[in-house]
Amino acid sequence: MHHVRRARTADYPTLVECVQQWWGDSRTPEQARELSLLLPRLFLQHFAATSLVLEDATGIRAFLVGFHSADDEQQAYIHFVGVDPQLRQQGIARRLYTRFFERAAAAGRTEVRAITSPQNTGSIAFHKAMGFELDPGDLESAGLPVHSDYDGPGQHRVVFRRKLGSSSADTLQSFTTRPAGPEDFDTIVGVVDDWWGRPASRDLTRVFVDHFFATSLVAERDGELAGFVIGFLSPSKPKEAYIHFTGVAPAWRRSGLGRYLYERFFDMARADGRTLVKAITSPQNARSIAFHNAMGFTNSAPITDYDGPSLHRVAFTRPL
Repeated sequence: MHHVRRARTADYPTLVECVQQWWGDSRTPEQARELSLLLPRLFLQHFAATSLVLEDATGIRAFLVGFHSADDEQQAYIHFVGVDPQLRQQGIARRLYTRFFERAAAAGRTEVRAITSPQNTGSIAFHKAMGFELDPGDLESAGLPVHSDYDGPGQHRVVFRRKLGSSSADTLQSFTTRPAGPEDFDTIVGVVDDWWGRPASRDLTRVFVDHFFATSLVAERDGELAGFVIGFLSPSKPKEAYIHFTGVAPAWRRSGLGRYLYERFFDMARADGRTLVKAITSPQNARSIAFHNAMGFTNSAPITDYDGPSLHRVAFTRPL
């Protein structure tokens, strides 16, 4: 079974090997090695969150390396794509492109761009089939618009662009949301530090998933964890519910998934007669404060030593 996941920096050596092996049927070993130079390590160091890998029990079988433009907030770009020759013509590349489109649209991007060489007729046909248009160029080759010297002297390219529609509602429908289970702890704690970009897993211990999983939620996409909310209905305060820990994968932020999970938790709390939801964050977490305010929470001023010496917190309250 093939599984699509976000790429990791540690995938880089494998991807280079894949390029040199998979293109070996159409290039000499030296040409395949030169092709792999178009994928330097920096793309996996800095754009792993927007790149994708498809794997099975034998390892990586396909990949897509892309990013969201830093200079144009409307654009995303697909830089390098590879599929194991044994899996070609099975819709694998389409699956990766479609997932990239969905994530780019969820992040507010409205256009995807890509390039190829004028000689790569297979790539040109594929991109056309995927809804890409060809940008007008200053040359024409075999009826195709070509941009001369695009990547340097003699490095002509065909340039693609594809418009993206707003897909927030469709994106949310494509998630599977379910109650968490004790077995989800290892998966959740395994991604938290990566998602936060700092040591955050220490704030989530197994006890919360072992004893409050029925009131916690997990969102998945094709079996991959996309987001979660760990919360409980207070046994000591029968009118209150509490959200302890929540996270959304970087690729799905700004897609509405966090809001959706919170609303599901609110519905669960209301059904149990709860009238108030509480949560906390650190005073430095401006993103969390802004999100909770947008969800209808009011927040306190920073509370000194809330969770111990120097562990100051902002407290949130939301009526249901």
